[in-house]
Amino acid sequence: MTLRDRDTRWGLLIPLSPALGLLYYGTLLTKYKAIAKGIKSDPVTYWCIISLLVTGTISAALAPDKAKAFANMPIPVVFICIYALGRWGITNTRDFLKAVVLGCGFLGVVVVVSHQLRLNIWYGSIPILANFKGRGNVLGMADNGLAAMLEAGVAGGLGFFLSQTSYRWLYLLASLTSLLGVLVTYSRGSMVATLSAVILLTAMSSRLVRKHWKPLLAVCMLVLLLISQSPGLSRRISSITNLSTDSSNVGRLEIWEISWNMVRDRLLFGVGPGQYGDTYELYRPEGYIRTRSPHSMYFFVLTGWGLAGFILFFGWLAISTIGPLLKNNTMYRRTAFIMMASFWIHVLFNDLYVAHVPLIMGCIAHPDLDE
Repeated sequence: MTLRDRDTRWGLLIPLSPALGLLYYGTLLTKYKAIAKGIKSDPVTYWCIISLLVTGTISAALAPDKAKAFANMPIPVVFICIYALGRWGITNTRDFLKAVVLGCGFLGVVVVVSHQLRLNIWYGSIPILANFKGRGNVLGMADNGLAAMLEAGVAGGLGFFLSQTSYRWLYLLASLTSLLGVLVTYSRGSMVATLSAVILLTAMSSRLVRKHWKPLLAVCMLVLLLISQSPGLSRRISSITNLSTDSSNVGRLEIWEISWNMVRDRLLFGVGPGQYGDTYELYRPEGYIRTRSPHSMYFFVLTGWGLAGFILFFGWLAISTIGPLLKNNTMYRRTAFIMMASFWIHVLFNDLYVAHVPLIMGCIAHPDLDE
């Protein structure tokens, strides 16, 4: 891995800020001809884009606020196009994935140190390292979003520790610092996602886990010790399963109940892209929590684009990420899959966007990950 390589440099940088991710998108777009050719050569991606444009147009046309609906309608298509940047725009996918892990590890160090120092640094109205008396904000990403930026580093670092001979201890360190960063943010969705991703990685690579069980056990014991010494973190973790008195959990259940009622009434094409907040108020019973979002990416798509858009988008996602894994189940591909999977577990509980996730998804199908 060399910093002279474009994809390696950007892989290190993009976990630090979504703005850096947008700059990398622009760099990858210089290969637009190859990307367009790749989309046309992949029937699943090509026809999903066409179908989502058709069904999204219908959803928007049926929405109360058509201007807002048509402005939001392309969101799933844009996500797929960013996936295409990763699949056909990134050249050195192996080093890109390793660099993303190291970038997440560095971000974890920044978050932990900033939390210990209680930093609150702003440039005018722009947060640099801010609100670390609370859950933290790095360059505009805060709380659950900040934790989501770190998730790929946890399972990815473990994957490369298990499979690589060079710098393997550095990847394990990056996994640990990424995890500590997640814990510092107090993001329960991210804690569930990272734990689920590690369990999935263990199940998919059990032979390698057994081979390296001693250092992995030592890391687990260290993390458990740190949690036990932090009463606030321990209480936060124990509250994950409290569905009766925890206000955040109860609020989410109320939101999802109302979201499901919205889906039942407008099943096929949804209430329209960008219409959730206004429609929610029409359904909200007295005393239920107020919100402008469904706090779940799955309900975000299902309520806005309906069952038609939901099946198209998540059907494409499953085929495009699980399909390559079934055809050629290499360790690189498994690691990339797990780096992506933690995000899609997290967004069961939050509607977030992380710039490097669709790029990682694109890498999964890249022939560079064949061994």
